[in-house]
Amino acid sequence: MPKNNPMAEMTTEMLAATLSAQAVGMDLLLAEMRALSEVLPGALVQMPVLPEHVGAAEEADFDNMPV
Repeated sequence: MPKNNPMAEMTTEMLAATLSAQAVGMDLLLAEMRALSEVLPGALVQMPVLPEHVGAAEEADFDNMPV
C-alpha cells in the first residue's frame, strides 16, 4: 500500500481551491455581463460588418504615419 505524501495532498487541495475560485469568478463575471446587457441600450445588437479589403486609394488618404 503506497504511503500518503503530504506535499501531494496539499498540492491537490490547493489546485482544487484555485479551480473553485476561478469558477466562482467566472460565474460572477457572467452574471455581471448579463445584468449589463439588460441595462445598456443596444447591447445585443450586432455590430456592422467591416469590409475585408480596403482599396489603395482609400488607404492613401489615411497614410499619415510620422516617419
